[in-house]
Amino acid sequence: MNALPSRFGALRVFALPAVVALLLGACAGANQPGAGAPLSLPAAEKPLVAQLVPTQPPSNLGSVERFAWQQVVHLGEAFAAGDVEGFLARVSRGFYRSYGTLESSLKDLLANSRARSAVVAIRQVTEEEGRVSVSTEWTRSVTFPEGSVDARRGETVFLFLKSDTSLRLLDYRGDAPFAIDGI
Repeated sequence: MNALPSRFGALRVFALPAVVALLLGACAGANQPGAGAPLSLPAAEKPLVAQLVPTQPPSNLGSVERFAWQQVVHLGEAFAAGDVEGFLARVSRGFYRSYGTLESSLKDLLANSRARSAVVAIRQVTEEEGRVSVSTEWTRSVTFPEGSVDARRGETVFLFLKSDTSLRLLDYRGDAPFAIDGI
């Protein structure tokens, strides 16, 4: 009798990542790769999910591409720190999806939280037609005052104009950055 629960325990440990992947895939919309889908695993099972690891820029990146890489990393750091001004300082006032909407959505999310984290793994940086695109995967969690946690992951391509010497975020493709709802 003891062998049966042991086998089921092993099955649960090995099958959990596959089940999570299937659930996240089912939640993804056609236009949104990861759909910023909430991860709702019991606390005891969260460590079983593969953790995203931050990446370092390759040495062969040009200065503009390296700067774009750093801007995306700084966006994640500002989000995790709850630094609204630091986040918005890296976003163009001409943000295609409405700077004002982004500002109010970000302020609402961060003001109603007591802790945040964000991890960004950059997969590719490309430059073409005057744009710099930074393809990423990210995870983020927000802890609310009552103790509930909203953990999400997504895939976002951050778009910058090369002519903007400060390389501020102009638009994105895929999931809303760090699952900031409303943008």
